[in-house]
Amino acid sequence: MEITRRGLLGASAAAGAGLLMPLRLPMAANAAIPLGVTAFTEQLPTLAQMGVIDATKGGTAKIRMVNATHSFHKGMPTTPTFAYRSDGGVQDYLGPVIVAKRNVPFNLTVVNELGVHPLANAVDTGIMGTTDLDRTAPRASVHLHGGNTDPANDGDPLDFFGHGKSRTYHYGNTQEAAGLWYHDHALGITRLNVFAGLASGYLVRDANDPGDGSVLPAPPYEVPLVLQDRTFAEKGTFDYPASPWQPEFFGDVATVNGKIMPNLNVDRGKYRFRVYNGSNARFYNLRFMSRSTALPFFQIGTDGGLLNRPVRLTILLLAPGERADLVVDFAELAKGATVILSNDAAEPYPAGDPCAVTQIMQFTGTGARGWTKPLTVLRDLRSKTDRITRLAGRRVDKTRSMTLVEVHDALTGEPTMVLMNNRNFMPMDGIPMEGMSTVKSNALEEWELINTTIDAHPMHLHFAQFQVINRQAIDRDSYYAAAGYDDHVAGSGLFPPPAVGPYLTAGSSPRPPAANEVGWKDTVVCLPGEVTRIRIPFGPNAVPNPLARGRYLPMAIGAAHTGKYVSHCHILEHEENDMMMRFTIEK
Repeated sequence: MEITRRGLLGASAAAGAGLLMPLRLPMAANAAIPLGVTAFTEQLPTLAQMGVIDATKGGTAKIRMVNATHSFHKGMPTTPTFAYRSDGGVQDYLGPVIVAKRNVPFNLTVVNELGVHPLANAVDTGIMGTTDLDRTAPRASVHLHGGNTDPANDGDPLDFFGHGKSRTYHYGNTQEAAGLWYHDHALGITRLNVFAGLASGYLVRDANDPGDGSVLPAPPYEVPLVLQDRTFAEKGTFDYPASPWQPEFFGDVATVNGKIMPNLNVDRGKYRFRVYNGSNARFYNLRFMSRSTALPFFQIGTDGGLLNRPVRLTILLLAPGERADLVVDFAELAKGATVILSNDAAEPYPAGDPCAVTQIMQFTGTGARGWTKPLTVLRDLRSKTDRITRLAGRRVDKTRSMTLVEVHDALTGEPTMVLMNNRNFMPMDGIPMEGMSTVKSNALEEWELINTTIDAHPMHLHFAQFQVINRQAIDRDSYYAAAGYDDHVAGSGLFPPPAVGPYLTAGSSPRPPAANEVGWKDTVVCLPGEVTRIRIPFGPNAVPNPLARGRYLPMAIGAAHTGKYVSHCHILEHEENDMMMRFTIEK
């Protein structure tokens, strides 16, 4: 199966090579980019150029989802796209960055004006929820990824609305400062709507991160980096595989904030990069390369907010759906000197084909003085009352096992779907499977995510911010047999799946998370052949404070909600067919 699937992916890339020309660059170049396109000649759109909605004082804003045409590079024709366009805005791809404030509510009205889909030929009506109308007037659902929202405002895959309709989302912003993002989540066409452009950033500020430059670099030295990979046809249109569904998409070229392999001119000082992996399936192994040397940088935050202290890195793995808050110091970068943001993650990750998108963007020194406060001010990123307390060793209310499973065609060995617990999200009766029993509000649970597949999966939970506890190798074959799974039959085997304890690899020990992974997370990388354990507080009062009777340890979220949510893989092709599960929070 592994050979045929990955061989197919390689053959697909080669088939289109007649329309593409290799780019000769000093470093290992991207495999293929459109004719006439040159690297590092487009300037990166910054926060101000992407557009900003200031929600720090609350109130209401409106955005429209529209068809547009966008220039990814001046050397190629414009591309038909979707965009979130603010009132008075000119967005023609992605959308404005929303800046909110902790505990200051904000309402966002979204109007669906979408017409013919730029990826209409990829709409697969064999996927549950998809209809022919999605080709000409697609549905939409706006999900605030990482948001502490109630179910009515979460952007559930089934809570979609069609052309000519609107929806007002209420965001309480009841959470710590963090780099969230909002993107489409309509059942059956999420992968296509996001690919076409329906995604952007959502920054929450608080006292630890006021956004005024007093503590951390602020605009223009705070810059979002929305990383995506794309393939373009000769006429500039997106080149995404036509229906039927494909298990992953890997593009030929990197785009950042909607520009192909752009350049950012940087002053001598520190920059704060809010990095989003907005790709459908591509993992990134990121380095800031000065010639042949990887420059050190600091990660100061994860999906759900700031770390307690910065973590020094030279390489960062970022999966689809994950975000990283980075500080990079260009103080020694001379005028005209350059640094390349590079990537070498296999596709699929971690043991697929060699990386075809090896260069992401360039930074060029201006020689001017920038944000130069010393790194000592970053030593403690949080106040004492907001410091993250690790949940490892705390009593949990329940431990649950859930599996990540691929189903394959009996003749070709190719994947036909990917599932959680080997069960469909939407059975034939059209009623979402509950997937697991309900969870209690303000409970602390441990979930054991058991990856029986050959690829890594970035698993995302709505509503919650959790902590990674550890990872451990499993005897995959023994566990698969004990679960009773048939490799070719969705729905086979035990439900709920068996506990993983008896099937841990002999002699293996739990592996704690890396230092830059000990903060709050809403998306976690689950490696193949391993169990990944996470602890999830389903509300702000999940863990009593042992030093203060009647009080609770601080959590990333500040509000408890009840109702139905989903958990899913954030490889968008996977969540679509059908690696998603319903869970319900009850009082």
